[in-house]
Amino acid sequence: MGGSGFLGQHMAEPLLARGYTVSVFDIRQGFENPRVQFFLGDLCNQEDLYPALKGVGTGFHCASPPPSSNNKELLYRVNFIGKVIETCKKAGVQKLILTSSASVIFEGSDIKNGTEDLPYATKPIDYYTETKILPERAVVDASDPERNFLATAIRPHGIFGLGDPQLVPILTEAAEKGQMKFMIGNGKNQQYDDNGRSHLRGEGGPWTHPVCRAPLPGCSTG
Repeated sequence: MGGSGFLGQHMAEPLLARGYTVSVFDIRQGFENPRVQFFLGDLCNQEDLYPALKGVGTGFHCASPPPSSNNKELLYRVNFIGKVIETCKKAGVQKLILTSSASVIFEGSDIKNGTEDLPYATKPIDYYTETKILPERAVVDASDPERNFLATAIRPHGIFGLGDPQLVPILTEAAEKGQMKFMIGNGKNQQYDDNGRSHLRGEGGPWTHPVCRAPLPGCSTG
């Protein structure tokens, strides 16, 4: 879900390479691949979503408006996934992995050696973060191993890299204009495609904690 975006594309390719059948549900088709089946529709409409989930073993929810969006209604409708969870269960999905955000535990101060047990921010930094806390809570509550439904959330700190349509182009444009006032690392940083792989590792488990941030074996994010 949301697979036409930057992260979704970086997940589809390795899944195909591993021999999985890949379906993408989104409001638009963002790339061409004859091995991927695309379903177009409204994520908040169960009638649109159900056909895409029927027969699917694992669902990845990485759909979201951009964090900079000022459309509160849209942020809430897309990020609060109560209907998505309900549709997954109805369609027989066994695992659901939510792309959350590290901002759900951030309140303006640096976090060092943080764990998955840190409390949610009591004063979220923006409405986007507020609507990311809601689905995390829903996912944690929905996970039900006894009924063969496992759900977890992964908290990337930032998603960027090869093919990124947002962060990297903005930084590149600023650098070309001489507007960069800082340098990350030694200036020789290399892109590491870890966020996509983190989601795929989350699919394999182990599912020992409802939220995967970093230390759990099999669950990590860059």
